[in-house]
Amino acid sequence: MQTWTTEMWQAAGIGLVVGVIFGYLILRLTKASVKQQLKTETELKSVKAQLDSQNEQLEKHFAESAELFKTLIGDYQKLYRHYAQSSDTLLGKSPRGLFTQQLITASDKPREEPPRDYSEGSSGLFKPNEEKAS
Repeated sequence: MQTWTTEMWQAAGIGLVVGVIFGYLILRLTKASVKQQLKTETELKSVKAQLDSQNEQLEKHFAESAELFKTLIGDYQKLYRHYAQSSDTLLGKSPRGLFTQQLITASDKPREEPPRDYSEGSSGLFKPNEEKAS
């Protein structure tokens, strides 16, 4: 067997010291990135929870608003019927009635088709080019 000389022990010691230093540096660099990754994941979870909470609040708000509008519409219909009936009894059935029965009954019937809130055909940038006669 070979005996280890002092130069071999010195080389092994230097290699050990250099290995420990490199190991420490690698551990230090990766540890910071792991910490940053955990911090980012925590922030992401927090933001997701906040977004879910805001979505729930928006949904609740619009559901409540829809119910309030239904109540408001019903109250206006009752008020209109009241005026129509009162005008008939107080003013009589004049040919020029202020409130028509058609408007009273039309509000009770659901619409058969949705309202058309769009223009006919294309307009603006999407309008097809028309060739001009020169």
